[in-house]
Amino acid sequence: MSALFSNSLKLVSVVIACLISVATATRADEGMWLFSAPPLTQLKQKYQFEPTPQWLEHLQKASVRFNSGGSGSFVSANGLVITNHHVGADTLQKISDEKHNYLRDGFYASTQADEIKSADLERNVLMSIEDVTARVTGAVRSGMTPDQASPARGNAIAQIETRHKISRREPATRATQQQSNDGRHAKGKSQACSRSAASHG
Repeated sequence: MSALFSNSLKLVSVVIACLISVATATRADEGMWLFSAPPLTQLKQKYQFEPTPQWLEHLQKASVRFNSGGSGSFVSANGLVITNHHVGADTLQKISDEKHNYLRDGFYASTQADEIKSADLERNVLMSIEDVTARVTGAVRSGMTPDQASPARGNAIAQIETRHKISRREPATRATQQQSNDGRHAKGKSQACSRSAASHG
């Protein structure tokens, strides 16, 4: 028993060491960055890769955020999206019925006509990025206390979002989403999802 237990511990240690090694080797050393400010020098020096503005714009508009919190990517011009199984799990449950357990068995549409609409699922696509740092920080006047500066910045952000809503107002079928964080204002469109795909994995 002792030898078996010892061998099991050694096996577990080896597995953990391997997982740590893989995790370290596959770490995204380029970090997180905006589509408008990619680490071009690092990509060129380390990977000999020079993304063009057109490629970056394509990447940005092919990236999708679900209103449920997941992410995915467009894989067709008709709006077909690929994502992880857990992102589509809620929709798979909702479109299942007494005869079909799509969450357990999966769902595959051989043609577009066979697809099932995801009635309450939305996809958010980032359309453009605008740097509003100067406008936000400019709202803080000299001599303001931290308690005064914080709401001043908040008011500036609110004004930017309000102006954006008025200038970019669209029909009811398309809502406009704004996101503000650290002085950066991201403008995007939220579209009702007429097509969705969930892949196991």
